[in-house]
Amino acid sequence: MKLSTPRFVAALLIGCAAFSSAHASPAPRERLLMDFGWRFHLGDEWGIAHNLAKAGTGYGPAGTAFSDVSWRQVDLPHDWVVELPFDRNADAAHGFKPVGPAYPQNDIGWYRKTFELTAADEGRRLWLEFDGVFRDCTIFVNGWAVGHHEGGYNSFRYDISDVANYGGRNVVAVRVDASQFEGWFYEGAGIYRHVWLVKTAPVAIAPDGVFVYSAFPNNVPEGPAELHLETRVANAGPGAADATVTWEIFSPTGASVARAEQATSLDAGEKVDLNETANIDAPELWSPESPRLYKLVTTVSSGDETVDRVETTFGVKTVGFDANRGFLLNGRPYVIKGTCNHQDHAGVGAALPDALQYFRIAQLKKM
Repeated sequence: MKLSTPRFVAALLIGCAAFSSAHASPAPRERLLMDFGWRFHLGDEWGIAHNLAKAGTGYGPAGTAFSDVSWRQVDLPHDWVVELPFDRNADAAHGFKPVGPAYPQNDIGWYRKTFELTAADEGRRLWLEFDGVFRDCTIFVNGWAVGHHEGGYNSFRYDISDVANYGGRNVVAVRVDASQFEGWFYEGAGIYRHVWLVKTAPVAIAPDGVFVYSAFPNNVPEGPAELHLETRVANAGPGAADATVTWEIFSPTGASVARAEQATSLDAGEKVDLNETANIDAPELWSPESPRLYKLVTTVSSGDETVDRVETTFGVKTVGFDANRGFLLNGRPYVIKGTCNHQDHAGVGAALPDALQYFRIAQLKKM
Protein backbone atom coordinates (compact mmCIF):
# COMPACT_ATOMS: atom_id res chain seq x y z
CA MET A 1 0.00 0.00 0.00
CA LYS A 2 1.36 3.41 -0.90
CA LEU A 3 1.32 5.77 2.08
CA SER A 4 1.69 9.53 1.78
CA THR A 5 1.21 11.67 4.89
CA PRO A 6 -1.25 14.26 3.49
CA ARG A 7 -3.35 11.65 1.70
CA PHE A 8 -5.96 11.00 4.39
CA VAL A 9 -6.75 14.64 5.15
CA ALA A 10 -6.76 15.62 1.49
CA ALA A 11 -8.92 12.68 0.53
CA LEU A 12 -11.38 13.46 3.33
CA LEU A 13 -11.75 17.04 2.16
CA ILE A 14 -12.15 15.95 -1.47
CA GLY A 15 -14.72 13.34 -0.49
CA CYS A 16 -16.83 15.87 1.43
CA ALA A 17 -16.71 18.42 -1.37
CA ALA A 18 -16.89 16.01 -4.28
CA PHE A 19 -20.33 17.00 -5.52
CA SER A 20 -20.70 20.50 -4.08
CA SER A 21 -19.44 22.43 -7.12
CA ALA A 22 -22.02 21.38 -9.68
CA HIS A 23 -21.39 24.34 -11.94
CA ALA A 24 -17.59 24.44 -11.80
CA SER A 25 -15.51 23.52 -14.83
CA PRO A 26 -14.27 19.94 -14.55
CA ALA A 27 -10.63 19.54 -13.56
CA PRO A 28 -8.42 17.56 -15.97
CA ARG A 29 -8.49 14.63 -13.54
CA GLU A 30 -10.47 14.16 -10.36
CA ARG A 31 -10.00 11.38 -7.79
CA LEU A 32 -12.83 11.48 -5.31
CA LEU A 33 -13.00 9.45 -2.11
CA MET A 34 -16.17 7.34 -1.95
CA ASP A 35 -15.87 5.99 1.60
CA PHE A 36 -18.82 7.70 3.24
CA GLY A 37 -22.56 7.04 3.43
CA TRP A 38 -22.78 3.38 2.43
CA ARG A 39 -25.62 1.05 3.49
CA PHE A 40 -24.80 -2.47 4.63
CA HIS A 41 -26.80 -5.69 5.03
CA LEU A 42 -25.49 -9.07 6.20
CA GLY A 43 -27.41 -11.83 4.45
CA ASP A 44 -28.13 -13.53 1.14
CA GLU A 45 -31.89 -13.28 0.71
CA TRP A 46 -31.58 -12.39 -2.99
CA GLY A 47 -28.91 -14.87 -4.12
CA ILE A 48 -26.66 -13.50 -6.84
CA ALA A 49 -29.33 -10.85 -7.71
CA HIS A 50 -28.06 -11.04 -11.28
CA ASN A 51 -30.59 -11.72 -14.03
CA LEU A 52 -28.72 -14.06 -16.36
CA ALA A 53 -31.65 -14.06 -18.80
CA LYS A 54 -31.25 -10.31 -19.29
CA ALA A 55 -27.52 -9.95 -19.59
CA GLY A 56 -25.98 -7.52 -17.16
CA THR A 57 -29.12 -6.55 -15.28
CA GLY A 58 -29.69 -6.97 -11.57
CA TYR A 59 -32.68 -7.33 -9.26
CA GLY A 60 -33.24 -6.84 -5.53
CA PRO A 61 -30.45 -4.72 -4.01
CA ALA A 62 -28.63 -4.78 -7.35
CA GLY A 63 -31.43 -2.71 -8.92
CA THR A 64 -32.05 1.02 -8.65
CA ALA A 65 -35.61 0.80 -7.29
CA PHE A 66 -34.64 -1.22 -4.20
CA SER A 67 -35.14 0.54 -0.83
CA ASP A 68 -32.21 0.17 1.57
CA VAL A 69 -33.48 2.61 4.23
CA SER A 70 -33.66 -0.21 6.79
CA TRP A 71 -30.04 -1.18 6.18
CA ARG A 72 -27.31 -0.10 8.54
CA GLN A 73 -25.24 2.94 7.54
CA VAL A 74 -21.48 2.42 7.47
CA ASP A 75 -18.38 4.25 6.33
CA LEU A 76 -15.44 2.51 4.72
CA PRO A 77 -13.18 0.76 5.40
CA HIS A 78 -15.53 -1.88 6.86
CA ASP A 79 -15.02 -5.46 8.05
CA TRP A 80 -18.16 -7.28 9.18
CA VAL A 81 -16.34 -10.35 10.55
CA VAL A 82 -14.61 -8.45 13.36
CA GLU A 83 -18.11 -7.57 14.64
CA LEU A 84 -19.27 -11.20 14.85
CA PRO A 85 -19.20 -13.03 18.20
CA PHE A 86 -16.43 -15.49 18.96
CA ASP A 87 -17.33 -19.14 18.41
CA ARG A 88 -15.24 -21.90 19.97
CA ASN A 89 -16.22 -24.18 17.07
CA ALA A 90 -15.00 -21.76 14.40
CA ASP A 91 -11.59 -21.96 12.72
CA ALA A 92 -8.88 -20.99 15.21
CA ALA A 93 -6.56 -19.70 12.45
CA HIS A 94 -9.25 -17.21 11.44
CA GLY A 95 -9.71 -15.86 14.95
CA PHE A 96 -12.54 -18.15 16.14
CA LYS A 97 -14.96 -16.01 14.12
CA PRO A 98 -18.06 -17.74 12.63
CA VAL A 99 -17.35 -17.23 8.93
CA GLY A 100 -16.37 -19.55 6.10
CA PRO A 101 -17.77 -22.80 4.68
CA ALA A 102 -19.42 -23.84 7.97
CA TYR A 103 -21.28 -20.53 8.50
CA PRO A 104 -23.24 -19.61 5.35
CA GLN A 105 -25.46 -17.21 7.30
CA ASN A 106 -22.45 -14.92 7.88
CA ASP A 107 -20.65 -15.31 4.56
CA ILE A 108 -22.38 -12.83 2.24
CA GLY A 109 -22.93 -9.12 2.66
CA TRP A 110 -24.37 -6.35 0.50
CA TYR A 111 -23.26 -2.72 0.25
CA ARG A 112 -25.12 0.11 -1.50
CA LYS A 113 -24.29 3.78 -2.08
CA THR A 114 -25.94 6.59 -4.02
CA PHE A 115 -24.13 9.60 -5.45
CA GLU A 116 -24.81 12.44 -7.86
CA LEU A 117 -23.09 13.27 -11.14
CA THR A 118 -23.34 16.62 -12.86
CA ALA A 119 -24.37 17.03 -16.49
CA ALA A 120 -20.85 18.41 -17.12
CA ASP A 121 -19.42 14.93 -16.44
CA GLU A 122 -20.97 13.52 -19.61
CA GLY A 123 -18.26 12.75 -22.15
CA ARG A 124 -15.64 12.07 -19.49
CA ARG A 125 -14.39 8.61 -18.54
CA LEU A 126 -15.43 7.45 -15.09
CA TRP A 127 -13.59 4.73 -13.19
CA LEU A 128 -14.78 3.10 -9.98
CA GLU A 129 -11.69 1.91 -8.08
CA PHE A 130 -11.63 -0.51 -5.15
CA ASP A 131 -8.42 -0.75 -3.13
CA GLY A 132 -9.51 -4.11 -1.67
CA VAL A 133 -12.61 -6.23 -1.11
CA PHE A 134 -12.60 -9.58 0.68
CA ARG A 135 -13.30 -11.69 -1.16
CA ASP A 136 -15.45 -12.64 -4.17
CA CYS A 137 -17.51 -9.62 -5.25
CA THR A 138 -19.88 -8.47 -7.99
CA ILE A 139 -20.23 -4.75 -8.71
CA PHE A 140 -23.49 -3.26 -10.02
CA VAL A 141 -23.95 0.36 -11.16
CA ASN A 142 -27.46 1.63 -11.88
CA GLY A 143 -28.73 -1.93 -12.10
CA TRP A 144 -26.02 -3.14 -14.50
CA ALA A 145 -23.36 -5.68 -13.58
CA VAL A 146 -20.09 -3.95 -14.45
CA GLY A 147 -17.68 -6.58 -13.13
CA HIS A 148 -16.92 -9.60 -11.02
CA HIS A 149 -13.69 -9.82 -9.04
CA GLU A 150 -12.17 -12.75 -7.18
CA GLY A 151 -9.26 -12.18 -4.85
CA GLY A 152 -9.27 -10.41 -1.51
CA TYR A 153 -5.92 -8.66 -1.61
CA ASN A 154 -5.41 -6.77 -4.86
CA SER A 155 -7.05 -3.59 -6.10
CA PHE A 156 -9.30 -3.43 -9.17
CA ARG A 157 -11.33 -0.92 -11.17
CA TYR A 158 -14.16 -0.75 -13.68
CA ASP A 159 -15.02 1.84 -16.32
CA ILE A 160 -18.59 2.89 -15.52
CA SER A 161 -18.87 5.68 -18.11
CA ASP A 162 -21.44 3.89 -20.28
CA VAL A 163 -23.83 3.05 -17.43
CA ALA A 164 -23.60 6.33 -15.49
CA ASN A 165 -26.56 8.67 -15.08
CA TYR A 166 -25.26 12.15 -15.86
CA GLY A 167 -27.01 15.04 -14.19
CA GLY A 168 -28.72 12.78 -11.66
CA ARG A 169 -28.63 9.99 -9.09
CA ASN A 170 -26.41 6.93 -9.40
CA VAL A 171 -26.50 3.71 -7.38
CA VAL A 172 -23.57 1.40 -6.67
CA ALA A 173 -24.32 -2.06 -5.22
CA VAL A 174 -21.65 -4.56 -4.18
CA ARG A 175 -22.31 -8.19 -3.31
CA VAL A 176 -19.43 -9.65 -1.27
CA ASP A 177 -18.99 -13.39 -0.76
CA ALA A 178 -16.45 -14.41 1.91
CA SER A 179 -17.40 -18.09 2.07
CA GLN A 180 -13.96 -19.25 0.91
CA PHE A 181 -10.68 -18.57 2.70
CA GLU A 182 -7.49 -17.57 0.92
CA GLY A 183 -5.09 -17.68 3.85
CA TRP A 184 -4.43 -19.48 7.12
CA PHE A 185 -4.91 -16.33 9.23
CA TYR A 186 -7.62 -13.81 10.06
CA GLU A 187 -8.90 -12.29 6.80
CA GLY A 188 -12.17 -10.52 7.64
CA ALA A 189 -14.80 -9.71 5.01
CA GLY A 190 -16.23 -6.71 3.21
CA ILE A 191 -15.04 -3.54 1.51
CA TYR A 192 -12.10 -3.16 3.86
CA ARG A 193 -10.08 -0.57 1.93
CA HIS A 194 -10.86 2.74 0.21
CA VAL A 195 -13.13 3.23 -2.81
CA TRP A 196 -12.52 6.03 -5.34
CA LEU A 197 -14.33 7.63 -8.27
CA VAL A 198 -11.84 8.79 -10.90
CA LYS A 199 -12.89 11.16 -13.69
CA THR A 200 -10.71 11.84 -16.73
CA ALA A 201 -10.98 13.33 -20.19
CA PRO A 202 -11.44 10.89 -23.13
CA VAL A 203 -7.75 11.35 -23.95
CA ALA A 204 -5.88 10.68 -20.73
CA ILE A 205 -3.17 8.69 -19.01
CA ALA A 206 -4.31 5.08 -18.78
CA PRO A 207 -4.89 3.58 -15.31
CA ASP A 208 -1.53 2.83 -13.68
CA GLY A 209 -0.02 4.35 -16.81
CA VAL A 210 3.01 6.14 -15.34
CA PHE A 211 6.31 4.46 -14.49
CA VAL A 212 9.60 6.13 -13.56
CA TYR A 213 12.90 4.68 -12.40
CA SER A 214 16.49 5.87 -12.09
CA ALA A 215 19.69 4.25 -13.33
CA PHE A 216 23.43 4.85 -12.95
CA PRO A 217 26.30 3.43 -15.03
CA ASN A 218 27.28 0.03 -13.60
CA ASN A 219 24.66 0.60 -10.87
CA VAL A 220 27.10 2.80 -8.95
CA PRO A 221 25.33 5.86 -7.49
CA GLU A 222 27.82 8.48 -8.63
CA GLY A 223 27.41 11.41 -10.99
CA PRO A 224 24.14 12.20 -12.78
CA ALA A 225 21.16 9.85 -12.59
CA GLU A 226 19.36 8.87 -15.78
CA LEU A 227 15.60 8.81 -15.33
CA HIS A 228 13.51 6.49 -17.48
CA LEU A 229 10.04 7.95 -18.03
CA GLU A 230 7.23 5.77 -19.33
CA THR A 231 3.60 6.79 -19.90
CA ARG A 232 0.68 4.99 -21.50
CA VAL A 233 -1.88 7.32 -23.09
CA ALA A 234 -5.38 6.10 -23.97
CA ASN A 235 -7.93 7.57 -26.35
CA ALA A 236 -11.48 6.61 -25.33
CA GLY A 237 -13.01 9.22 -27.63
CA PRO A 238 -14.98 8.52 -30.82
CA GLY A 239 -12.30 9.82 -33.20
CA ALA A 240 -8.56 10.17 -33.69
CA ALA A 241 -6.72 12.64 -31.47
CA ASP A 242 -3.29 14.19 -31.10
CA ALA A 243 -1.59 14.23 -27.71
CA THR A 244 1.58 15.67 -26.25
CA VAL A 245 3.05 14.23 -23.06
CA THR A 246 5.25 16.48 -20.93
CA TRP A 247 7.32 15.11 -18.06
CA GLU A 248 8.73 17.51 -15.46
CA ILE A 249 10.79 16.42 -12.46
CA PHE A 250 10.93 18.39 -9.22
CA SER A 251 13.56 17.98 -6.52
CA PRO A 252 12.77 17.27 -2.84
CA THR A 253 12.88 21.04 -2.28
CA GLY A 254 10.39 21.71 -5.10
CA ALA A 255 12.78 23.02 -7.76
CA SER A 256 12.32 21.92 -11.37
CA VAL A 257 15.40 19.88 -12.31
CA ALA A 258 14.54 18.15 -15.61
CA ARG A 259 11.96 18.14 -18.36
CA ALA A 260 11.09 16.07 -21.45
CA GLU A 261 8.31 16.09 -24.04
CA GLN A 262 6.95 13.79 -26.75
CA ALA A 263 4.03 14.04 -29.17
CA THR A 264 1.90 11.25 -30.61
CA SER A 265 -1.39 10.57 -32.35
CA LEU A 266 -4.01 8.00 -31.36
CA ASP A 267 -6.86 6.40 -33.23
CA ALA A 268 -10.19 5.97 -31.45
CA GLY A 269 -9.82 3.31 -28.78
CA GLU A 270 -6.03 3.16 -29.13
CA LYS A 271 -3.41 3.11 -26.36
CA VAL A 272 0.14 4.31 -26.99
CA ASP A 273 3.24 3.84 -24.83
CA LEU A 274 5.66 6.77 -24.78
CA ASN A 275 9.21 6.58 -23.40
CA GLU A 276 11.76 9.29 -22.72
CA THR A 277 14.85 9.82 -20.58
CA ALA A 278 16.08 12.78 -18.57
CA ASN A 279 19.14 13.41 -16.40
CA ILE A 280 19.46 14.76 -12.87
CA ASP A 281 22.87 16.13 -11.95
CA ALA A 282 24.09 15.28 -8.44
CA PRO A 283 20.80 13.71 -7.29
CA GLU A 284 19.84 13.40 -3.63
CA LEU A 285 19.70 9.68 -2.88
CA TRP A 286 16.83 8.00 -1.07
CA SER A 287 17.37 5.82 2.01
CA PRO A 288 15.23 4.91 5.04
CA GLU A 289 17.31 7.33 7.11
CA SER A 290 16.98 10.10 4.51
CA PRO A 291 13.77 9.42 2.56
CA ARG A 292 14.21 12.22 0.01
CA LEU A 293 11.55 12.03 -2.69
CA TYR A 294 11.44 13.57 -6.15
CA LYS A 295 8.16 14.29 -7.92
CA LEU A 296 7.35 13.51 -11.54
CA VAL A 297 4.51 15.59 -12.98
CA THR A 298 3.14 14.02 -16.16
CA THR A 299 0.90 16.28 -18.24
CA VAL A 300 -1.10 15.41 -21.36
CA SER A 301 -2.30 18.11 -23.73
CA SER A 302 -4.49 17.74 -26.80
CA GLY A 303 -4.96 20.69 -29.08
CA ASP A 304 -4.62 23.80 -26.93
CA GLU A 305 -5.99 22.09 -23.84
CA THR A 306 -4.41 20.35 -20.87
CA VAL A 307 -6.49 17.19 -20.60
CA ASP A 308 -4.70 15.23 -17.86
CA ARG A 309 -2.12 15.58 -15.11
CA VAL A 310 -0.69 12.95 -12.75
CA GLU A 311 1.88 13.37 -9.98
CA THR A 312 4.21 10.49 -9.06
CA THR A 313 6.68 10.53 -6.17
CA PHE A 314 9.83 8.43 -6.37
CA GLY A 315 13.25 8.03 -4.81
CA VAL A 316 16.58 7.97 -6.64
CA LYS A 317 18.59 4.97 -5.42
CA THR A 318 20.41 1.80 -6.42
CA VAL A 319 19.80 -1.69 -5.07
CA GLY A 320 21.72 -4.89 -5.60
CA PHE A 321 22.76 -8.21 -4.11
CA ASP A 322 26.32 -9.45 -3.65
CA ALA A 323 27.35 -12.98 -2.60
CA ASN A 324 29.92 -11.62 -0.15
CA ARG A 325 28.51 -8.25 0.92
CA GLY A 326 24.78 -9.09 0.98
CA PHE A 327 22.08 -6.58 0.07
CA LEU A 328 23.40 -3.25 -1.20
CA LEU A 329 21.55 0.05 -0.98
CA ASN A 330 23.21 2.94 -2.82
CA GLY A 331 26.34 0.80 -3.16
CA ARG A 332 26.72 0.00 0.54
CA PRO A 333 25.75 -3.08 2.59
CA TYR A 334 22.40 -2.56 4.28
CA VAL A 335 20.82 -4.94 6.78
CA ILE A 336 17.09 -5.32 6.15
CA LYS A 337 15.08 -5.48 9.37
CA GLY A 338 11.33 -5.96 9.77
CA THR A 339 8.54 -7.82 11.49
CA CYS A 340 6.17 -10.65 10.63
CA ASN A 341 3.05 -8.53 10.46
CA HIS A 342 -0.37 -9.32 8.98
CA GLN A 343 -2.62 -6.58 7.64
CA ASP A 344 -5.30 -6.82 10.38
CA HIS A 345 -5.16 -4.97 13.69
CA ALA A 346 -6.79 -5.61 17.04
CA GLY A 347 -10.25 -4.06 17.32
CA VAL A 348 -10.73 -3.14 13.66
CA GLY A 349 -9.94 -6.43 11.92
CA ALA A 350 -8.89 -5.91 8.32
CA ALA A 351 -10.52 -2.47 8.05
CA LEU A 352 -7.58 -0.32 9.11
CA PRO A 353 -7.99 3.46 8.97
CA ASP A 354 -5.05 5.31 7.48
CA ALA A 355 -3.97 6.67 10.87
CA LEU A 356 -3.27 3.12 12.08
CA GLN A 357 -1.11 2.46 9.03
CA TYR A 358 0.99 5.53 9.85
CA PHE A 359 1.20 4.44 13.50
CA ARG A 360 2.48 0.98 12.57
CA ILE A 361 5.10 2.34 10.18
CA ALA A 362 6.23 4.81 12.85
CA GLN A 363 6.66 1.97 15.35
CA LEU A 364 8.63 -0.05 12.81
CA LYS A 365 10.96 2.89 12.17
CA LYS A 366 11.44 3.43 15.91
CA MET A 367 12.57 -0.19 16.26
